[in-house]
Amino acid sequence: MTSISRRGFGGLFGASALGLAMPSLAFGAVPKVVVIGGGAGGATAARYIAKDSKGAIDVTLVEASKRYYTCFFSNLYLGGFRDYDSIGHGYDQLAANHRVNVVHEWASSVDNAGKMVKLASGGTLSYDKLVLSPGISLKYDSVPGYSPALQSRMPHAWTSGTQVQLLQNQVMNMRKGGVFVMVPPPNPYRCPPGPYERVSMIAHLLKQHNPTAKIIILDPKAKFSKQGLFMAGWEKHYSGMVEWIDPETHGGIKSINGDTMEFVTDLDTFKADAASVVPAQRAGSI
Repeated sequence: MTSISRRGFGGLFGASALGLAMPSLAFGAVPKVVVIGGGAGGATAARYIAKDSKGAIDVTLVEASKRYYTCFFSNLYLGGFRDYDSIGHGYDQLAANHRVNVVHEWASSVDNAGKMVKLASGGTLSYDKLVLSPGISLKYDSVPGYSPALQSRMPHAWTSGTQVQLLQNQVMNMRKGGVFVMVPPPNPYRCPPGPYERVSMIAHLLKQHNPTAKIIILDPKAKFSKQGLFMAGWEKHYSGMVEWIDPETHGGIKSINGDTMEFVTDLDTFKADAASVVPAQRAGSI
């Protein structure tokens, strides 16, 4: 993949503003860029296209939510190091400081040939260039027995929203000496160290409030990002609390029962008091 710096990225759009890539310029109109998705990627793209073009490009950001809660730093909230409001971000500054047009609607489809985005309300947005940044979608059925209906019992907390609050509440309400089960996703997925950062923060929380509790990681991967550092840290700071079980040992998750909070594997059936299941992922839909 070719690497483009922010300066280089701005230069591409600067060139576009000179008529190299923006069809509408042939007619004397201000070129239009539409960005679909207001997460970290989409909002950053919208900001710098608007900022670096110095108003020469009309930038519209399409995002249904009026407030975005970051997945990064959510583990710090989970561990008690940040409050929930601190990971939330609105879109007012994009409009006020960079003149980005923010449209709080769902994009329902894209007509690439006609260079048109259709909104769920029925409205349309024309564009010269389109940026798609829809985040991820979860493949719930990648974990046998898991489904959207179970995400309140076993939160994935892997997309922007309030699930991380639900997960923290469930961890805090575990019985004394209870078991937390973490099921990380298979590769590839968003933020490779994320599931193990989550385990670390939950271990930090349990060490303070429920020190005899256990954490079991039923991993579909034989190895994971920064494995040596994480496992050394768990042994040093939470000795005996965290157990990572690789797929060769547990033989794969055969089924999950949301009512009994049981995880059936070839090795054993693990009963959880609280759990987080993060399924496989793909590029997000619009």
